[in-house]
Amino acid sequence: MSMLPAAATSLSDYEHSAWRVGQGAPGDIWDIAQLADNRLLLATGAGLYRFDGRQFERVAPPNGGSFPSANMTSLAVDADGTIWIAYYNGSITRLDAHGARDFGIREGLRPGLIPRLQRDASGRLWAASDAGLRWFDGARWRAPTAAMGIGDVAAHWALRDHRGTLWLLAGGELWRLRARATRFERLGLAVSAFSSLALRGDGQLWLADRQRGIMPVADARGLLPATQREARRLPGLLAGRIQFAADGSLWGSFVANGGIFHVTDDDRGQRFDRFDAPQGLASTTAGPLLQDREGNLWVGTNLGLNRFREHQVHALVLPDPGDPLRSLYRAPDGEVFGHGVDLQPLALRRALRDATPAVQRDAARATLQPLWLGDWSAIVRIVDGQRQALSPPGFPVPHELRALLPLGRAEAWFCLGSDTLLQYRAGRWIRDPSLPRQACTALAAGRHGQRLIGYPDGTLRVGSGGRYRHYTGADGLDVGPVTATAYAGNRIWVAGENGLALLGHDGRFRTARAAGDGLFEGITGIVRDARGRYWFNGSRGLVRAEAADFERAVDAGRETAPRLFDTPDGMPGIATQASPVPSAVLAADGLLWLATNQGLAWLDTQKVRADAPPLVPRIGALSSAGTQQPLRDGLQLPPGTAQLQIDYQAVSLSRPERVRYQHRLVGLDDEWQDAGNLTRAFYTNLPPGAYRFEVRAANEDQVWSTALAQRSFRIAPLWYQTLWFGAACVLAMLALLGLAMRLRSRSLTLLVRARLKERHAERERIARELHDTLLQGTQGLILRLHAVSHSPQATPAVRAALEAAMQQAEQALGEARERVRLLRDGSTDYQDLGAALVQVYGERADELDSPALRLNIEGTPRPLRHDAAEEVFLIGREALLNALQHASAAAVDIELAYARRGLRLHIRDNGSGLPQQLPDDRWGLVGMRERAERLGARLRLWSRPQIGTEIALFLPGERIYRHHRRRWRWRRTTGETA
Repeated sequence: MSMLPAAATSLSDYEHSAWRVGQGAPGDIWDIAQLADNRLLLATGAGLYRFDGRQFERVAPPNGGSFPSANMTSLAVDADGTIWIAYYNGSITRLDAHGARDFGIREGLRPGLIPRLQRDASGRLWAASDAGLRWFDGARWRAPTAAMGIGDVAAHWALRDHRGTLWLLAGGELWRLRARATRFERLGLAVSAFSSLALRGDGQLWLADRQRGIMPVADARGLLPATQREARRLPGLLAGRIQFAADGSLWGSFVANGGIFHVTDDDRGQRFDRFDAPQGLASTTAGPLLQDREGNLWVGTNLGLNRFREHQVHALVLPDPGDPLRSLYRAPDGEVFGHGVDLQPLALRRALRDATPAVQRDAARATLQPLWLGDWSAIVRIVDGQRQALSPPGFPVPHELRALLPLGRAEAWFCLGSDTLLQYRAGRWIRDPSLPRQACTALAAGRHGQRLIGYPDGTLRVGSGGRYRHYTGADGLDVGPVTATAYAGNRIWVAGENGLALLGHDGRFRTARAAGDGLFEGITGIVRDARGRYWFNGSRGLVRAEAADFERAVDAGRETAPRLFDTPDGMPGIATQASPVPSAVLAADGLLWLATNQGLAWLDTQKVRADAPPLVPRIGALSSAGTQQPLRDGLQLPPGTAQLQIDYQAVSLSRPERVRYQHRLVGLDDEWQDAGNLTRAFYTNLPPGAYRFEVRAANEDQVWSTALAQRSFRIAPLWYQTLWFGAACVLAMLALLGLAMRLRSRSLTLLVRARLKERHAERERIARELHDTLLQGTQGLILRLHAVSHSPQATPAVRAALEAAMQQAEQALGEARERVRLLRDGSTDYQDLGAALVQVYGERADELDSPALRLNIEGTPRPLRHDAAEEVFLIGREALLNALQHASAAAVDIELAYARRGLRLHIRDNGSGLPQQLPDDRWGLVGMRERAERLGARLRLWSRPQIGTEIALFLPGERIYRHHRRRWRWRRTTGETA
């Protein structure tokens, strides 16, 4: 940087934005600092301001106070967020979480300009003031002591480097305080008043002397030799402030007037750019400079604030705009050439970016690479410097060239007119008969010599040697008329007027989805670079996507959020839409060349700016029911709050319009809600309860916040939404339910009583009718048989038979009278089931060759329900009679068990068993089953020929016992089963 070129440019590689006083920006900006949330803090002659990239906000002191002065000159921001403000009159203010505290004469300060505040390696805060150097002891500002090696001298600048060394401009000299040292060192370098310092990226210290210019003065070893300082001095640059950017370039603001300057020194040599009010600077009087965390360079002036953002895409500027370059060609060795309608190529090498068109044209003529150049009206082939015009047969000028695919020195493919695809090889034009006569709009080379052919009907053919596969909408290809196709990253891509698609491993295309509208429309150039990134040049600009993540997202059908490069990034226009060659090609030297409707542009893929750091979202105010308040953790909202509005923001000083947000309200939302670029969330009909609002943001590079902004709050319930009210409602419902059950029970009881009364009357009626008819008739029949048996005509044998019949009839008559009596009054309750069954055995055993009877009773007999006991008796009676009358058994066993779970009855014999074919209407089995079903009992029967028969009946306790209590306990397996 020893000398500067005479000519100056206007920072064409940077996007400039200005916020002027008439547009809300403050004037007289003296210093700029950046807060932890990325906002800028401005010390101005009109007070303290914050700037979030969109609007300026004047900062008032907390608790309704006021600052000692509105004329602020310097700022310092501590790691904990504490802000220090210095004033033109020599006072200082500290702003922290506890409020504001002012320091003035009583705290050790003197009236005078304070241009700089800086901490040393030990954390001690120093104030460089023209009224005397001061340091802060926690309560007062003190002058340096004699032991510190420096007196109470006027100071104008202080700067701490990466090693912790504090550099000081005081008393017209350069001083140094090393880290962990207690004494300043005088370095013996004289400086002018109000000079400033800046650090280069390698740690070298530079001085901006208002009389001698800019020069390096020191490094890690100490003061540089005078010869080295002088050799690199820039005497023509008299700067008030200087700032080294992250790329090593130097920015500065001229003393008094003159705007700003920018000096670079790279592989293209030294370059000097100047920017002043005629080029758009807010004012010719510039002051402080700051590079923020996103790489933007900010310049404060006395009439507003300026931002410079380096273009990542650079337009190729030619001195003669008569025939702008519109088309690109990539040679087999990776060299890129550009040309216009004259088909005169220019070599687009990295080293020739700033060369004249004549030099670039001479370099193209000297190339040994084959060149295939074409546009709508002409086709040219250049081999070994020899230029040959090609004329496809049947296509006079213009040739209507729609697509061109070069394949080496002697072969190329051409889409011509409305229905022709021709191959040029070794001087011959060849038509592939396997391909239809159909217009094509895109050509590309695939793997293993395949050709990719795109058509205006939105279809694609892939193949070679007469064998092609035709992909259509049935294969998922739905991008509209094909504008580009490419084999990149071992995948086939197809772009159309309406979108972009990727061929999946299953042979089907999947359309790429983007968070922004139209990002993948009108793509005419597809490139994958050496770092694994895709570049798509389309109608919205240049789109970049990380290859691996992008392919996975497209394969899975997920929405993607690629990075868009457009006008603010330096794109001169949009991708050309009618060129026969791709609008994006990657040179072997790493430059990505782009053809736009405003000329050619390039981007260095080897030096693409790293992704911006993650944004820091913050939550602002909460609005509800017409009131607004800061949303702080633990905020209690009044009962009845149902509608909320929550403001939030993540500051991006580069592209605030491209910040994307997602938020969720824990307690309501299960998933993140995509809010786009909205900075406000709305909620309606929120029930009372505890909630936590969370928000995260993504910057223009789609890097999401690493930490969430979150606040918890609670909505108090109305009286009818409280827990006690709900409990009271539940108790009231239970009480109503209990009352309803009681009324229902009473109704059922009355109904049962009425039915029992009706049933009892019916039984009495049946009993009377049986007594008056069947029993009286049977009694008369017995008397008549008795008379016949005593007649003289009856022989002894007949008399004996009649006597036996009358005896059975009298026995049956007795049983019938007993049943009639039971029908009439139901007085028999069968409480002793064992005795009742033994009585049945006694009544029948006298007349038969009776088997032995064994009765076994287990447990303590319990009172039984009358109706259930009667049914059990009748089931047991039927089973016992079957054993006595049909089994021919030698023994009959009756087991009666009174268990806790219920009553179990077993009747078994050792007779002949039941026959294998047994009608259901025999042996009383139907009646036994019906009675068991009515009781809710379990009836089982086992029988084997010549072994016997067993009938088992089990009735649960709640159905048979008169007083049965269910015990709630874990079920366990017992022997009480049937």
